[in-house]
Amino acid sequence: MSKELLSGPSPSMIQVQATLDLVEKLSPHLKFEIVPPQSKFPYIIDDIPMCTVVRSGKIRVRRDIDEIVIASVPIPNIMGVGSLIPKNAGLYIETVSECSIASLTSEQVLKLIGQFDLWQLLSAHITKVANNVLVYSIIMTPPTAYEMIRFQLLALMDEDSDIRNDITAANYILQRTRLSRSSVMKILAELKKGEFIVMDEGRLIHINKLPHKY
Repeated sequence: MSKELLSGPSPSMIQVQATLDLVEKLSPHLKFEIVPPQSKFPYIIDDIPMCTVVRSGKIRVRRDIDEIVIASVPIPNIMGVGSLIPKNAGLYIETVSECSIASLTSEQVLKLIGQFDLWQLLSAHITKVANNVLVYSIIMTPPTAYEMIRFQLLALMDEDSDIRNDITAANYILQRTRLSRSSVMKILAELKKGEFIVMDEGRLIHINKLPHKY
């Protein structure tokens, strides 16, 4: 295993202030409901683009064809308002915990944005979403299985402690990639043996130094 160490930003999705401000300004005009964990909110319903505004809780984006977890999403947030998701993408939002959510069509949200002149906030929000999509595409197309695992370990370390404590590192990676369990377990075991990571009963406790190459 190479001793060259990873440098650079974490692969986690990043919020901008514009997203927080957009949710805050839209919230008084939306009807929020408390929904339980494992609720699903598709990006497209009957060919109609949908917008989901999440004020509190924990959510993630999944792909329906294989149930792969695309990303955990920071909250508060607004999704489906920028026409960045193709209709055939098959993506949906899944609640991980109890959440406060407003669901409406993208057209309805755009009317509110126009009514209250929130275009500048929307532009900044969409720019960050587009950047997150680019980062994700890079993460999911690395040349080696190890680099994919490395990215996912960094993402797991950025999750809240209750999420890290509730899932093993192997299952977290398997939910988000198409790697085989045997290859994931082998690489995790070698990282633990080399003291690059600290795990307890399969759960990620700490990352010391992740090699850039394997």
